[in-house]
Amino acid sequence: MIRFEGVSYSYPDCHRVLDEVDLQIEEGTFTAIIGDNGSGKSTLVRHMNGLLTPSKGSVSLCGLDTLDPANLWQVRQLVGMVFQDPHSQAVGVTVEEDVAFGPENLALERDEIRSRVSGSILDVGLEGLEEQLLMNLSGGQLQKTAIAGVLAMRPEVLVFDEITSMLDHDSRSQVLDIVSKLNRMGKTIVYVTHHMEEVLVADRVILMEEGSVAFDGSPEAVFRELYSSGHSIPPLMELALRLQDAGILDANVLPLSSDELKEELCRSM
Repeated sequence: MIRFEGVSYSYPDCHRVLDEVDLQIEEGTFTAIIGDNGSGKSTLVRHMNGLLTPSKGSVSLCGLDTLDPANLWQVRQLVGMVFQDPHSQAVGVTVEEDVAFGPENLALERDEIRSRVSGSILDVGLEGLEEQLLMNLSGGQLQKTAIAGVLAMRPEVLVFDEITSMLDHDSRSQVLDIVSKLNRMGKTIVYVTHHMEEVLVADRVILMEEGSVAFDGSPEAVFRELYSSGHSIPPLMELALRLQDAGILDANVLPLSSDELKEELCRSM
């Protein structure tokens, strides 16, 4: 669905941010992207809907080359993006107005707009808050509104760029639950995060380092790699791996949740 072939990108100051990236995102998958600040995560995903285009190489969406200006409208219909700061995407006064903005600009029939708006608001759990002013929303509610606004455009791919970084723990959990639900509904998800425990819900994790793909695999495989190379990982994962090293847990099974860890400990006793 999304293909990067030899993609490099340099900003006007000549600093290269992406370096010969080859990557493919398959339809219906949930891909998490992690890496330190400056590793190229956000630059990478901004290539997915043509906000940025390669200095070298190519990016294609369903066969549409983003370097061709004639394809950009269709590419941006295919890929919806939600950013870190929901204020940057807010355009309405109320929740309903904000979610309706995109469909209205597509010149859709009024009934279709209403259907998309109500369905998207329901998908993110904001029903009953349609008339609520954006200025009165919590950070989590505002981020849900931003997600609903993108959903109302009916994209095939949803790209989330560190959308929980400004939220408290409860709001982060709620937003991540929404993203997981959207994947179960068939949406292709690309999820950039610096909260490493959030990647446990993904099918695949890509680790970016200095503009290149340093590792690409399952959450389990990535955590093993990071642990063995001395990187910091979530405490639960570190505990499980230490227990494996001590011979207490089966070395072939890495628990990815506290419940799984309890089950494995019970089996080992």
